[in-house]
Amino acid sequence: MFERLSEQFGKLSERLRGAARVTEADLDKSLRELRIGLLEADVALPVARHLMSELRERAQGAEVAKSLQPGQVIIKILHDVLTEVLGGQRRELDTSRIPSVIMLCGLQGAGKTTTAGKLAKLLAAQGKKVALTSVDVTRPAAREQLQILAGQIDVPYLAGEGNTAARMSLHALDQARKEGLHVLILDTAGRQVVDDVLMAEIHEVEKAVSASERLLVLDAMTGQMALEVAESFHSKVNLSGCIMTKTDADVRGGAALSVAHATGVPLRYVGTGEKIDAFELFDPERMAGRILGQGDVVGLVEKIQTHVDKDQAEKLVAKAKKGGFDLMDFAGQLGQMQKMGGMGEMMKMLPGMKLPQEALDQVDDKPIRHMQAMVYSMTPKERKYPKTINGSRKRRIATGSGTTVQDINRMLKQFSQMQKMMKKMKGAKGKRMMAELAGRFGGMPGMPKM
Repeated sequence: MFERLSEQFGKLSERLRGAARVTEADLDKSLRELRIGLLEADVALPVARHLMSELRERAQGAEVAKSLQPGQVIIKILHDVLTEVLGGQRRELDTSRIPSVIMLCGLQGAGKTTTAGKLAKLLAAQGKKVALTSVDVTRPAAREQLQILAGQIDVPYLAGEGNTAARMSLHALDQARKEGLHVLILDTAGRQVVDDVLMAEIHEVEKAVSASERLLVLDAMTGQMALEVAESFHSKVNLSGCIMTKTDADVRGGAALSVAHATGVPLRYVGTGEKIDAFELFDPERMAGRILGQGDVVGLVEKIQTHVDKDQAEKLVAKAKKGGFDLMDFAGQLGQMQKMGGMGEMMKMLPGMKLPQEALDQVDDKPIRHMQAMVYSMTPKERKYPKTINGSRKRRIATGSGTTVQDINRMLKQFSQMQKMMKKMKGAKGKRMMAELAGRFGGMPGMPKM
């Protein structure tokens, strides 16, 4: 998401950064380019106009005129305005009541049921007792689908009884209360289009359970149509936020900008892929930084904290210092990288990575998976003592992993290089390790040429 905006805003940031003087003509040219970029990214025209107006007004202020680095000040203004348009400060879900009801609504096909499962898994990982329920009266298959999903993520599914959505939701809420659950995620019925029957049903459900959160699930691929859907739902149900799905397939991101600004309903979460854990809290300030090419180090750290076991990491460091880093450890590190979204996703979050989107698109994680397959095709002795791997062993490993002997040789060479760098972690050489590792990024398989 936001790839087109990032490209346009990134060019502007690069041009302005360090500029000793920004004239009226420079500002006009920059704003024209930004306006075109916003419209190409499918941002609604009123939102684009507001953004341009805010930028011009603030950029012409005394703060910029008196600054020794006006370009940097304008970038900061751009960051602040983008943050405001995206919804300002990020907001956590209100789960103060026990049980708190989080009601999901939206059109059919937006990914509402899958989103319910993703949100349940995320909240359960935070230590909350979560349950799922569907109140789609007309589609038993939708209820069954959510029940199956609940089993896959190991959270209870509460089957509400009754002949209306409101009665089903009240029955499920009563069960959640008796079981002492913290959160009940309630999946409402969807339709192909917004209609009065759907809105009346959702309104009755919301009134019956007094939902703590009323979240609209939107498909990012619908573009400006998402704004119309959001306005329709918000007029009938007092939405507290929205969740944008399929953001990994949407390079424009205009819907997110438009919905947050035009309706005042903040974007709370984004679905970043098909996997159940491809789901994250939306932070407007950090997203503004990523759009401007400033990276998201905090987001990267959070990913590492989520996917990397601290105790195991400390053991690995201690093992590396003693020179015991072996091929199984190497494969484990490659697996951790895959869990965090792969090399390309991590690079996007690093500040100072000025690779164009075309180069990032070339980042291929297949070679990393191939290297893991090579290691898993070895015997325990070969993993521990790579020097024992002779020609016949390489041929056997290549056959078992679906690779070639040349691939095995390349992987062993890269392992040897990483093993040497891990040894340098002790002493003064450790300070230079990260710089050396960064210098080798371009040589990693699947990486674009720097």
